[in-house]
Amino acid sequence: MRNFLAVTASILSLSLFGCSNAAPEQAPAEPTPETTEQTQSLTATGGGCQYDSECSSGLCWLEADSYPLYNPYWIRADSCTEECSGPTDHQSCRDLAASLNAPSPSTARCIPARGVYDDYPYDDIFYVCDMVAAGLGHVSWVE
Repeated sequence: MRNFLAVTASILSLSLFGCSNAAPEQAPAEPTPETTEQTQSLTATGGGCQYDSECSSGLCWLEADSYPLYNPYWIRADSCTEECSGPTDHQSCRDLAASLNAPSPSTARCIPARGVYDDYPYDDIFYVCDMVAAGLGHVSWVE
């Protein structure tokens, strides 16, 4: 009888005090508000912009960056875009435009842009995908 009481007491103490090797369950971590706000406020490639910091790609092209291809006296245009490798690299831009469901992806092209990055000197030349030609970005005619 004494052994029976000892075994019963042992079983009760294990069940009462929850002796378990399993790790306690934790609720999944929720994203911090700062991360969510930053992601939501960035404009996708092909969207309109004024500053590099607005674009998820980190690159905002403005019409004046590619003068005389785009003349700021007759058109205002801007687009979040990406770099391309040079004036003959149109296919990578066309592929990008197609992936963004541009209205005219076959007209996307790789064009020179001067001082396109906010933090670079104006005279530095970069090559960027012209999303405006493909029907993306923001365009308005000057009156």
